[in-house]
Amino acid sequence: MMIFNVTDRYNPLEAFLFDFLVAEAVLGTLGEFKGDILASAGPSARILDVGCGGGQLALALEREGNGLSVTGLDLSLGQLGRARGRARKAGAQASFVRATALGLPFADESFDLVCSVDCLKHWPQRGVGLSECVRVLKPGGTLLLTEVDRKCPVRTGLRFVRQWNVPFFLKPFSLVPFFLFAVLRSVTREEALVLAQPLPLDGVRVETGPAGVNWTLKGTKRRTPAG
Repeated sequence: MMIFNVTDRYNPLEAFLFDFLVAEAVLGTLGEFKGDILASAGPSARILDVGCGGGQLALALEREGNGLSVTGLDLSLGQLGRARGRARKAGAQASFVRATALGLPFADESFDLVCSVDCLKHWPQRGVGLSECVRVLKPGGTLLLTEVDRKCPVRTGLRFVRQWNVPFFLKPFSLVPFFLFAVLRSVTREEALVLAQPLPLDGVRVETGPAGVNWTLKGTKRRTPAG
């Protein structure tokens, strides 16, 4: 169970609680991140959302993008069921696949952009997962990843958990599971940059997100020199 090992897949209860209590708060922090995806992806681009959860971001990208083809990937059957249900209700074309980030079931150079939200901390081999994300990117394609910062200040974390879908009197207590199972088991900006260094990416930068809870990593897959 994830409550003992953060690298385990969500069990059905954990997946439900995240989707019901936390997912909308996470989506609320992603305005700039989503805007960067939409600005980086050309018309009809193929986008992969690794660790898509209940599909909220994937469906928002399809809805707001210019003919984007969006694929979401997750390990949780419960989350994938919710994502597919939301897609059917919205009449969306986004597809959702069950697989691990450590072995993406796609050919090399399949996507124009790969994104991931708050998923890196769940990967037992973070370098392998990042390498897989870059492998399925086309040369010149963009990797955009955001994750909880292990150096997130308590005051900033409290502002974030106040957005959770829990009764008002429970909001301060939500800070405990947020720090135990997200912040303290995540990585810092500096560690993210170290993880990215071996990857064939140009222009890598890791910046603090606008909400202060997360950092965001962006890079472009290096083009192979002709000849």
